[in-house]
Amino acid sequence: MRALTRLAAACAVSTAVLASADAHATSSMLFGFGARSSALAQSDVADAAAVTGAASSPAALAEPGTRVMVGYGHGFTSLKFDRDPAGVRDIGGTDVALQIGGRAWGVTLGGGVAMHLPDRSLMSISFTPGGEPRFPRFEPTAHRLEVDLAVAVKLDRFALGAGLSTLMNARGDGVAFKLAQDGNGTYADGRADVTLPYRFAPIASAAVDLGPASLALRYRGAMALDLQLATRADVDVTGNPLNGTTTVRVDGASGYVPATIDLGARWSAGTWVKAMASLQYARWSAAPTPVAGLEMDVGLGVTPGLLEGAFGHPRYRDTLSPRVGVEVTPLQDRDRLALRAGYLLSPSPVQEQTGFATAADTAIHGVSIGAGFGFGRVWGVHLRADASSMLMLLPERAFDKGSEVLPFAHYTTSGRVIHTALSVEGAWK
Repeated sequence: MRALTRLAAACAVSTAVLASADAHATSSMLFGFGARSSALAQSDVADAAAVTGAASSPAALAEPGTRVMVGYGHGFTSLKFDRDPAGVRDIGGTDVALQIGGRAWGVTLGGGVAMHLPDRSLMSISFTPGGEPRFPRFEPTAHRLEVDLAVAVKLDRFALGAGLSTLMNARGDGVAFKLAQDGNGTYADGRADVTLPYRFAPIASAAVDLGPASLALRYRGAMALDLQLATRADVDVTGNPLNGTTTVRVDGASGYVPATIDLGARWSAGTWVKAMASLQYARWSAAPTPVAGLEMDVGLGVTPGLLEGAFGHPRYRDTLSPRVGVEVTPLQDRDRLALRAGYLLSPSPVQEQTGFATAADTAIHGVSIGAGFGFGRVWGVHLRADASSMLMLLPERAFDKGSEVLPFAHYTTSGRVIHTALSVEGAWK
């Protein structure tokens, strides 16, 4: 029975691997979408670029013209657990965005799509054993395909935008394995059945342009990848006293990204300096357990026949994250050169660990710089390139569970991430 149980568990694990690969940080939540947003440390909620509006702020889509952007960003990740490398791999992927807008019926209408394509996998589901260390904001919130679709309308100084953020889940019958015997001897059959349905979260924003200043409010719903798989092993061998069925069910939510509300402001000092600020509320307290539930039904006529495993709520806390940025356009032609810088503080949602769980996290301080250059009109297209670089520092934090019998009773966590991004935009105005 032990061999059969291991076989069933291996089938469940192999199904999860076939459906996914290792996963790490959600690029857009950590760094922003596109090089400009990253250079401004995501403080651009009230001054988002129209082409990235579907991801940054849907209300920004209500601008006349057609714009296309292609960019790439890579985060060189170095996280440490007990001052040793934690093995969290780099964060990288391609950003693609499209925006189309125009005037009709006395208002400005717009729509757009923004897509993040990770380097290694279109979707990913990963679970860490209950007592093992994990970085909740870095694994496994993606490498995964993210698509945002939104539309917007603008009347005079007011703009509204709304849309959906889309992800894929993994569910299905999993793996079926059959071991049987007939006149030709023992034989084995196998079958895999995994489906990738979509799930959606709402995104919306409202903005008002007051001339030298603007205000914006953005909401993005919570997202997580759900895993629902079942593994079935049938044994039907003549004369074998252990004929029967073993069923293993694994389910859980992987890579939770909390619902967020962002309040942003922009102030212009003359025509060549913009100061921006935003405050993000993240509802981490609604996070589900990060460990998959396990149910194993061993129907072989032996005792015990049913085994179950579950993990408690992680008890994360909600966070407020301030971001500030500045953009300077020093040349007379304001579309030619832009210099940018920003800073963000992202508090940790992880409280002190007192039980079986071993969450590793600390506050994030991010400092960013960047620049953009407009090449003017080339073959009828207004071309622009933007670049950014961000240094994220995670100062060392010590955890003490207060009991030596608990796993990882004393540990520290720290690290840094260096993120660079480059994007090119073409506009037909």
